Amino acid sequence: MCAKKLQPTEPAPAEQAAAFDLVFPAIPALAPDLLSLAGEEPLRALVKRHHERLRRSGVGDRFPSDDKRFDAVVRRIANFVVDTARGTPPYAPGREREWLRFRHFPITIDEPARNVWLAELLAAFDDVDFPPAARLVLWNWVEAFSIVIINRRTMMSQPRRYPFANAPAALRQFVREDRWR
Repeated sequence: MCAKKLQPTEPAPAEQAAAFDLVFPAIPALAPDLLSLAGEEPLRALVKRHHERLRRSGVGDRFPSDDKRFDAVVRRIANFVVDTARGTPPYAPGREREWLRFRHFPITIDEPARNVWLAELLAAFDDVDFPPAARLVLWNWVEAFSIVIINRRTMMSQPRRYPFANAPAALRQFVREDRWR
């Protein structure tokens, strides 16, 4: 008995390009005047205070519980921020998205964690009296950067953007203790 060759009843679907689930904003370069507006030590103090706040927040489990390891992580992040402000980021130009997502992949960063991260930064600005002129400069970089490092999606829509002028009111709900002036 001969086997009958089956003919497809429908044509095979055309090959389609993969769809992206997240539109990444361009990460603006940090303005070269950030270090002159804020100074290196106040910038490092901001990074430290921001991460101390994060450690006590709802995303604190993403940071080492050991104080020495936590301090090492904060130093590395502060070095990254200062180097980027100097115009010498540790990644190849044009590869920042890939580098940043790869670097953060072991840690779950979703949209709610991003909101906490941004809200705690705004509170840390006040905690360390970060110079007002430098806040906008840093915020414009950080806000776009925070979308690029999202590595676990929890929402179908694009992450909300937070222009600096609207950010305090929009993000206040994500800070556990109200330390805003």
